[in-house]
Amino acid sequence: MQVLRRLLTCSIVLGSLSVGGFAAATDTQSVQQIPLIVPQLLTVTDQKKCVEEKEQDYCVEMSIVLETTSVPWLDHALLARVDFSDKKEPKQQPSDLDSYLQQVQQRADYLVAEKYKEIKAVRESDDPYFAVFSHLESIRFIAQRNHLASFKQFSYDYAGGAHGMHEINYLLFDLNTQRQLLLPDLLQPFAHAKLFEALRESYQQNYADYAQSWLGESSSKQAEILLTDNVVFNEQGLTFSYPPYILGPYVEGDIRLSLDYSQLKDILKPEYIFDY
Repeated sequence: MQVLRRLLTCSIVLGSLSVGGFAAATDTQSVQQIPLIVPQLLTVTDQKKCVEEKEQDYCVEMSIVLETTSVPWLDHALLARVDFSDKKEPKQQPSDLDSYLQQVQQRADYLVAEKYKEIKAVRESDDPYFAVFSHLESIRFIAQRNHLASFKQFSYDYAGGAHGMHEINYLLFDLNTQRQLLLPDLLQPFAHAKLFEALRESYQQNYADYAQSWLGESSSKQAEILLTDNVVFNEQGLTFSYPPYILGPYVEGDIRLSLDYSQLKDILKPEYIFDY
């Protein structure tokens, strides 16, 4: 836990940060009040346990890494995103970050032990079959612009079959209000319909082969799919990301629809138009 404490209490010695085209604040007083993200890579757990056999090994793998930020409430929010336990299991999230980290590590240890027992039992049975388990997860810092900080969460699970399943989620946090921003927080009033039309047009133009079969006929269903919170700012505008099987087959990977700031002028709140 000493490593985590050092990461969370490290002093801020940089004056400003510009990553991926994100500009620093110009107001000196605001800069002093806004915490600066100082990312440090932390391995929460990294385990591999195998049932070894002559022809091949049958393994359980568990890897969780995240970048801490030197901002305690934000590190707590990021760690809360790591949840691979039974959703029905009652859990209490400790307010102390070190205790929370230890809780996640204990869950990882328990899951690895349980999956190993399952695989071992399968391989020692009268009718053994292919059995493995992998869970890989990472949360990495992308960029900070003034009071906004963005992150990318990647997770991958595999328990046999033709391929595993991955998911990418983009996270945007307001460092002033200390909360995660979702799509409605970014939009002007009554702008949902305009955004929906812009995204539908982009999908139909860029993924014409899929648009007919993957996008439902109901406009409400289409809007439910397209108006996702899974968004990330870039130099040109905003990118909306959809995992496999949402708007296309697995082989297509993640489908991304990008709208530039000229398209977003009447959709995003003015404070989120970064085209200067």
